[in-house]
Amino acid sequence: MPRSRLDRELGKLRRDLEAMGELVQKVLKDAILALKNRDMELSSKIIKVDEEETNVLYRDIEERCIHTIALHQPVAGDLRFISTTMNVASNLERIGDYSKDIAMIIPFIVNEKPENEEKILEEMAEIAERMTKDAIDAFINKDKDKVNEVNINENKVDALYGSIFPKLKEMVKVNCDKMPMALNLLLIAKYLERIADHSVNIANRTMYAIKGNDMYL
Repeated sequence: MPRSRLDRELGKLRRDLEAMGELVQKVLKDAILALKNRDMELSSKIIKVDEEETNVLYRDIEERCIHTIALHQPVAGDLRFISTTMNVASNLERIGDYSKDIAMIIPFIVNEKPENEEKILEEMAEIAERMTKDAIDAFINKDKDKVNEVNINENKVDALYGSIFPKLKEMVKVNCDKMPMALNLLLIAKYLERIADHSVNIANRTMYAIKGNDMYL
């Protein structure tokens, strides 16, 4: 197949992934805002958008990647780009899922907002959101500095996640009636930690696409 046709396919893949990245960033941003404000109306919109749009984009990108490989038989850097695009799309889909999961918990904690634990969650959310943006930017722009920032911020999220469990444990110890709330807050923290992990996956896979070194897989 002519090189120009492959280039057009690769360009379309890049644009589709960029669109998916923008949507997932919006879903995550809205989930964090809904969490902060305990906004049930916004949380319900997030659930609907994630189901209808994010998953459709993911399937379209996956099918286009498979079609491009079958039709053009790309090699070297082109093949790495396509395989990385599939991997990034999969990680973005999971970030969208975790954002939806956070939104689904909000109705159960709408009247609960413990100050100390809330500060930790807000900081985790802020960093996780920034990591997602940086990871997407790293892939779109082949930006190695953004990859490094994502990996540095992962340690911050892990530290915050480790700090919230003992606080929630102490909360339940003082008042066992707080158990449901504590479990829901712990779930949110876990989802934020997983979002950070998927951002790291995107960043590291980007380095593989750039350098072709298996150590980043």
